[in-house]
Amino acid sequence: MNEHCNSFMSLKNELTDINAIEQYLLNSQFGIAVYRARDMVLVEANQVWLNRLDEPFNNKSFSVGKPVNEIITGWKGSAFEKIWNIAVQTKKGVNLPEYRYSGMKKGISYWNISLTPILYCGEPLYIVETSFDVTETVINRNQENSRNAQLSRQYRNFETVVENMSDALFVVYPDYSIVALNQEAHIVKHFFNSFKYNSPPVNIKYYDANDNEIPYNDLPVFKIIKGDIYEAFRVTVVTREDTHHYSISGRPVYDNYSNTYFSIISIRDITSQVNNDYYLLKLEKERKEYLERVIKVKDNFLTLISHEFKTPLTVIMTAIQAMELFCGNELSDKAKRYINTIKQNTLRQFRLVRNLLDITRGTADQIRLNNRNIDIVSLTRLITESVRIYALQKELNVSFYSNVSEKTVCIDDEKYERILLNILSNAIKFTPKGKNVKVVLTVKNGYINLAVKDEGIGIPEDKLDVIFERFGQVDSSLSRQAEGSGIGLYLVKMFVEKMGGTISVKSKPFHGTTFLVRLPDTSETADTNDVRYEEGENRKIVDMMNIEFSDIYFSK
Repeated sequence: MNEHCNSFMSLKNELTDINAIEQYLLNSQFGIAVYRARDMVLVEANQVWLNRLDEPFNNKSFSVGKPVNEIITGWKGSAFEKIWNIAVQTKKGVNLPEYRYSGMKKGISYWNISLTPILYCGEPLYIVETSFDVTETVINRNQENSRNAQLSRQYRNFETVVENMSDALFVVYPDYSIVALNQEAHIVKHFFNSFKYNSPPVNIKYYDANDNEIPYNDLPVFKIIKGDIYEAFRVTVVTREDTHHYSISGRPVYDNYSNTYFSIISIRDITSQVNNDYYLLKLEKERKEYLERVIKVKDNFLTLISHEFKTPLTVIMTAIQAMELFCGNELSDKAKRYINTIKQNTLRQFRLVRNLLDITRGTADQIRLNNRNIDIVSLTRLITESVRIYALQKELNVSFYSNVSEKTVCIDDEKYERILLNILSNAIKFTPKGKNVKVVLTVKNGYINLAVKDEGIGIPEDKLDVIFERFGQVDSSLSRQAEGSGIGLYLVKMFVEKMGGTISVKSKPFHGTTFLVRLPDTSETADTNDVRYEEGENRKIVDMMNIEFSDIYFSK
């Protein structure tokens, strides 16, 4: 025994002489500390080991000579304390992998720690601690585990979403093998014979949205794998028992070499939607047919009533003309005034009946044009001069201007007269006394431009479109100074468009209104009649003017 101890002391002295321990501590990549076993006081340590400690114990001068429980943060009750006790009691080395050390300032770090008892005469003399920083490894592994766990959760969520989707999802590979990704896909695939290429099902037909039959091998699912892209392509599947409608979308997925790796295909059952659309379409068709019948009945009724009104109105007008011709000199002034009132209101009713008949014809597209060669300049001037009898009663100045002296065009002169007289009627109605009404005719760029400008009460901007609607009127107290049915401008617009032209209006309240009619400059033709309007009175125009101006009342 004594020989053994003497030998140990000799070895120790030899190690001391060459500074073996100091050199090992200095050059080791591991943290190394030597404790005295009996009181656990730190005897020696290298800087690698000290770096794990909190200040000021990471400095050797503050650590050496102090017990372990003072320099190790959180020593009491820690796993580190427990392995110390095990090493001392068992007198054997103990390993503590990935020890979680929580420093006061440095935070959490992880260490692989080994405690090795140095025995002397069978009893622990020193405890050597070897430690290695594995913080980065543990953190990286934890992050990887966290990522894997997150990916696992995302995958489970994806599976849940896919499984609960109403769309059937498939993965199709270049060899036409198919993977059904959810329960809906397992249901749908039976209507396509599980998409077995070159194996069309018996007694099942496929059609596109236009009811064209699709060969089985030409179904979108087979074409997508060849590189085609489909977006909501409708396929109707007709079996013996039923009909189903599907919306198919899909696109190929390519590898790094631009080869098709696989294709993703989505098939949505739209049977209910299509059937509902068919039902709504049927209802809409029935509703349209019903409205057409109602409109036809209404138009027939208006035509019938208009004709029934026209007959007695014609008789009344004939009777008035007879009274004025045969009894005019025998009538008192009062009787003449009554007859004039009857005559004017008869003309109003006659105008209304005629307009209603024309609107009915226009709705049925039965308006016919009787085109003739006319000098539109002479006709426009004659109409303008004819209305002066009404303009003078309101002390209005009506003037006419044209940039050409004559211009022969091929148009329906009767429709043109009614267009101009109706616009002039409105201008005279709504222009105060002492103001001006101008009729300007210009021929330019292949068009006949007819402008009627007044200095009247104007039309609000939000009502400019209303005046061209059937029964459309500007709801203003100022507008009620003259009567009207609200169908005159609607009929004017119908005539203008029938003649291939356009009509527009510009207006500002209390600053006047301008109507502009643009008609195509249609050249005269040899196979139509020529009409020449002479200066002065034209009975046909006067009669038409009396009808168009019949709803204007002047104070007596």
